[in-house]
Amino acid sequence: MYHYSLAKSHRILRRAFSYYQKRQAALSPEELATFKEELMALEEAIGQKDKKGASAIAKRTNKFLHKHFPKRAADHVKELIGALAFAIVVAFCIRQFWFELYEVPTGSMRPTIEELDRLAVSKTTFGINVPFTSGLQLYKDSYLNRAGIIVFTVAGMDVPDSDTRYFYLFPGKKRFIKRLMGKPGDTLYFYGGRIYGVDSQGNAIEHLADEEWLKKMQIDHIDHVPYISFEGRVKVEDPLSQNVYGSALLHQMNLPLGKLQLSKRGRIEGHFFNGKEWVRDNPAALKAERTTPQSYSDLWGIKNYAMTRLLTEEEANSFYGPGSAITEAPLYLELRHTPNLSSPKPELRQSDRFVTEPTLTPYAALLPLQKEQLQRLMDHMVTARFYVKNGRAYRYSEVGRRVQPKQFDPKMPGVPDGLYEFYDGVAYAIHTGGIRSKLDHNHPLYDFSIDRIRTLFNLGIHFNTLYKPLRPNQAFVPQRFTYFRDGDLFVMGTPILQQADSALEKFVEKELEKQKNSSAQAPYIAFVDHGPPMKDGKIDVEFIKAFGLKIPGDAVLALGDNYAMSADSRDFGFVPVHNLRGSPAFTFWPPGSRIGKLPQPSYSWVRTPNVLVWAGAILIIFIAWFWAQKKRKKRLF
Repeated sequence: MYHYSLAKSHRILRRAFSYYQKRQAALSPEELATFKEELMALEEAIGQKDKKGASAIAKRTNKFLHKHFPKRAADHVKELIGALAFAIVVAFCIRQFWFELYEVPTGSMRPTIEELDRLAVSKTTFGINVPFTSGLQLYKDSYLNRAGIIVFTVAGMDVPDSDTRYFYLFPGKKRFIKRLMGKPGDTLYFYGGRIYGVDSQGNAIEHLADEEWLKKMQIDHIDHVPYISFEGRVKVEDPLSQNVYGSALLHQMNLPLGKLQLSKRGRIEGHFFNGKEWVRDNPAALKAERTTPQSYSDLWGIKNYAMTRLLTEEEANSFYGPGSAITEAPLYLELRHTPNLSSPKPELRQSDRFVTEPTLTPYAALLPLQKEQLQRLMDHMVTARFYVKNGRAYRYSEVGRRVQPKQFDPKMPGVPDGLYEFYDGVAYAIHTGGIRSKLDHNHPLYDFSIDRIRTLFNLGIHFNTLYKPLRPNQAFVPQRFTYFRDGDLFVMGTPILQQADSALEKFVEKELEKQKNSSAQAPYIAFVDHGPPMKDGKIDVEFIKAFGLKIPGDAVLALGDNYAMSADSRDFGFVPVHNLRGSPAFTFWPPGSRIGKLPQPSYSWVRTPNVLVWAGAILIIFIAWFWAQKKRKKRLF
């Protein structure tokens, strides 16, 4: 026979005693006397730790309560409200002060954090979160780790659709998870997917660009790009007619960095902000050594990166003139690079917001890719998570809805219906709860064909045919980037051409020749390896101070590991330190190798906010236990 535990018998005793005190009038004198005797006997059995005897009496007492004190609807409602209120208060306090569980809806932090991963986030990493106030108590800049993963609220930031509700009741602001790549006062420069910097004291920041340090942190295949698009976030002004504007202010990192203005003569004039004042863009000066920025692309290392897509020979010759694709090749890598505000001539163009506005025109170069390079692209393919249905593909949405009309879905013939993704050349099927499994290499997704490679590369981020190559300077371009690192040419985090490769040598020679033969009136800037910001084997502090991105003294730079699919500081700007809320400690779902600590520098446990909150939690638990023990020992009769 099953016996109640002493703790359960004691709970029944306390509940029965409450009825005895409050509702004894409902009982006859005989029933009341019997009830009191049973309660006294139950208390005595519990006091003597007679589990069997206490259980027998507790069961009889339970039956008595059900018979004489049946629960009314009001009692059920009262208990439910009380339980919910207690649970909400406890959950709120834990989430606010101690730790919080997150489910990540997007792929902005892939491969470190996948869609639908669940994380435990420490709320004491940077300070103490005080309810209904902004900022952190006991915060210190020294608590921040460069390359550490952070959680922050977007309250007060320039983020659209930032409102949410917690527990479906309480209004609040959404929270993002990114990697902190710059501390307050840092100045940073982007080269080769890496970040070189100088801290607020003028000391070189070396570890962000150190391959060995990154590997030690188990951070691999994570590169960083200084912009999402050439124009960044655009604010249009001076309406000329319906949906046509005469000026555009270009924002990068949510900072006004360039402006294009249509003059009365019909020419578009461009100026950029060099950190001190607005000046005319001078791309011709990029050919020479300089100590101050002379062009929009001079800033932060923008010139070190090209936006990229794959073109057929027909498209290459159509976009850039007959004979542009000189070397015969299956496909050509189009490199749109070195954006500036004066040459090539800016133009009026319909943007991705479907308004006509002044738009810069980058330089362009074509790199023929042979089968070997295309195979390397396929072997390192990275895509967004995407659905395939009836031979067509569309991008995964965290809300589970189709994000575009069916007519914009690219074709994916031969691929079974399902949810998929590519990372570093490996294709996965995605199952319920974000669990994924590798696909066999004979799966149709691995089809090595020109059409399949072009689809996955050009459309593999947005999965929308608006991003197909339609013209040279179209608004919708894939979030693919190419850059040099130490002489090698990288795409999707891997070198597709080594420095000594004859194809790359010919490309660089051709680029330098085009630059040499260009004129001051129509300059061309070669897309070549400008090299890291180093001097005599050390980080060039003065260069970075002159050309780098300066982070305010009260904010941090937050970037997603998956630069192709991340809305981060490049879009909404720096994150105020008072918006920081914590740091993910570990992943607890989905099951498998992904469970465990995240790749980031370790945070010291011994820091004032952490010690205070943990000590407070332990103290509260001890007080509650002590009170419960005292209450249990206190006799009712």
